[in-house]
Amino acid sequence: MRNPVRHLLTVSILAICAWIGWWLARDFQTPATAARPAAAPQAPAPKPFARPTLRQRPAERDSFRDGATVEILASKRRDEAILRFPSNENFQAFLFALGGSRIQLVDQIDRFRAVRLQFRNREDLDFLLIGENIATFDSAAGVAPPAPVGSGAQPGLVGFGSGLLSWLGVDEDNSAWGAGVKIAVLDTGVVPHPDLPGLSRSIAIVPFPDDLSRTRSHGTAVASLIAGNDPMARGVAPAAELISVRVSDDTGRTDSFALAKGIVAAIDAGAQIINISMGCAADNPLIEEAVLYADACGSLIVASSGNSESEDASFPAGYPSVISVGAVDARGEHLDFSNFGTYLSLTAPGYSINAALPGGRYGRISGTSASAPIVAGAIAAAMSSGEGVTMSAADAAKLVMDFADEAGLPGPDSEYGVGILNLGRVMSRNRPGIVDAAITDQRIAGGNAVEVTIQNRGSSVLVNALLEIRTPAGSRTFNTTTLAPGAIRTFSMPVRAGAISAAKGMEVHSSLTLDSPGDDATPYNNQRGDTLFDR
Repeated sequence: MRNPVRHLLTVSILAICAWIGWWLARDFQTPATAARPAAAPQAPAPKPFARPTLRQRPAERDSFRDGATVEILASKRRDEAILRFPSNENFQAFLFALGGSRIQLVDQIDRFRAVRLQFRNREDLDFLLIGENIATFDSAAGVAPPAPVGSGAQPGLVGFGSGLLSWLGVDEDNSAWGAGVKIAVLDTGVVPHPDLPGLSRSIAIVPFPDDLSRTRSHGTAVASLIAGNDPMARGVAPAAELISVRVSDDTGRTDSFALAKGIVAAIDAGAQIINISMGCAADNPLIEEAVLYADACGSLIVASSGNSESEDASFPAGYPSVISVGAVDARGEHLDFSNFGTYLSLTAPGYSINAALPGGRYGRISGTSASAPIVAGAIAAAMSSGEGVTMSAADAAKLVMDFADEAGLPGPDSEYGVGILNLGRVMSRNRPGIVDAAITDQRIAGGNAVEVTIQNRGSSVLVNALLEIRTPAGSRTFNTTTLAPGAIRTFSMPVRAGAISAAKGMEVHSSLTLDSPGDDATPYNNQRGDTLFDR
């Protein structure tokens, strides 16, 4: 049984040491009222974004928002713990006290007041934290579970194979797209591959295996969708400079410390865009702080929404300043496994896409892990003139979202976000005279009406286009009058009560006839037929 007097004496000694450490740390800090010496340039203030920014926390205080004085976050190793502190004073005092303990300091991130600790007995850590108000976060990050393919997926799916670029509307040489843009890939690591000559740097937060060809393929495949240059798996922005940041081991597991450190490493390496095709099932304060830091530094994070068929956000995709990407197949249909919710930014191809693999091989990748790098590459392409960078990543991301193809419910929705990536529209946005109308959605509304939505995807105003809706219960033609580039409009046709069979639904066919000069750029989407049910 532990001697209470001896235990009290030990605690008192540790407390005195911590108090001395606090005073020493304080003496080396410049008082708030004193003149401050010249310092290195600081990161710019957080940039405005389309959605609300995350709430900001004061720089120094004794506890977190929830009153905790220490946060303990899940580590990928059972003999480790990740701790975060609310102020630099608390952080320095803990580091001082740590020196007299049996706990090993493995690593630290001073900017976020976080440490990775290793212990032989958890009781040693608990003893060191006596009297602290502790908040615990159990969720660990990792590569999303593989997306179902073949018989395990929803019926009727169509893959992309080597046809990704043509599906995205790219019918020109894209070899110079992304020039001057640095994109960090935080993943299982990118290994050298003939398809990836733009890999300029490799940072190993987590060590690689001795045999690089045995590295888990996820990171290399993701990178090739951004900047692959071989026709077998050509990427969206082949001229972009890739920075590999290995934050995950070959089981696909990581934790908040490795991910946060990887974000800092990517920023320090000059990355304008950071792709994260992995996530955490729950909000994590250390990842949140790293995301806020990236936003303040002007580095844009693009992240996959996750493959768990869930309405719950995957983080960092769920944070407001992050571009969150879901997945569609080659029919433009939302994939059932792709996470959805109001946080979703947009969707992109995510089913059976050609990609590079370690060992100089090629294969196919599915899931939102594929969708995110395609959007990251599209943002890089929009940033670059082919000779150099012409706009910020945030401005390019806004362009990519503004020129997305409408899909699903009219306007932003939880399945498609603002719509589906259309890189052709983004890159040809300043080209006049493009005529492109599309029927984007058909549905039954309220059990007594058919609603059809159309969009002008061209650069010319649509004038007097005719929309015909045909059903077994009757037909009707609408004059669309004028529709500005990018605009959408929904037309509603009432149907008689009882016309829609609860068991068989209703066959609805629509067609658009244009009265504008020029041929339609994509005439195949001017007609649509569906069997609709009352939802």
